Amino acid sequence: MNWRGGGLSLAAAAVAVLSCGLAGCANPNEGDSVAVIGDSITDLDQTDLHEQLGDEYQLVISGNFGSTIEAVQQEAKFVGARDFDQVIFNIGTNDVIENLDVDTSVAALREEIGYYDSARCVFLVNINEHMINRRTGEVTTDAAVRFNAAFDQLTDENPRISVIDWRDATSSTLNNDDPPVSRLTQDSVHPTTEGNRKLNDLYAAALEGC
Repeated sequence: MNWRGGGLSLAAAAVAVLSCGLAGCANPNEGDSVAVIGDSITDLDQTDLHEQLGDEYQLVISGNFGSTIEAVQQEAKFVGARDFDQVIFNIGTNDVIENLDVDTSVAALREEIGYYDSARCVFLVNINEHMINRRTGEVTTDAAVRFNAAFDQLTDENPRISVIDWRDATSSTLNNDDPPVSRLTQDSVHPTTEGNRKLNDLYAAALEGC
C-alpha cells in the first residue's frame, strides 16, 4: 500500500499491528466524518462501502456517473459545505479515458480539495493503468501514468494529501488477455465485488492511519 505524504508507511503499519497483540487494537479514528467524492466507481460501491466502513465512520458518499474531475466541482463544493475529518477523492478515471488535459483537471482538483480545509487527511485514489476505452478500443495507460504522476506531485506539495494505491492493486492482478486487464475489474474500469472489497480495504487502512 502506498500512502504518500501524510499517509502511514507500510513499516509503521506493521509495527502498529504487531504492537496490538492478540487482543487487537481499537481504531483511533473511529467515528470520524468521512466524505467520499467520486464517479461511477464510487456510486456502484456505495452499498459495499457502507457495509464495510459504515459502522466505524460517518460516511457521506457522492458518486457521479460518467463525471470528470471538473464535472464534480459543484457536488464537491456542496458536500464540503460542512466540516469533515477526512476526505477521499476517487476521481479522474473519466479524465484518463477521455485523455483530458492533466493541468486543467488537476487545477479543478486543487480547488475541490480546498473545500475541505477542516480535513486532517485528504486521500487521492490513483488510477488503474490498465484500462481500455470501450468506445475506441484504445488502452489508456499513457494518460493514467500522467495523471498518477500529477497526483504524486500534489502529495509532495501538501502534507495533508496522500495517495491510496489502486494502481498497484490493479497492476498486480492482471489477467492473460491482450492487452491485460485487472481481475479486480469487470470491464477494465469498474471493480468486481472482489475489487470493491479490495478498494474498501485500502480505504479502511488509509483512514485508520490518518
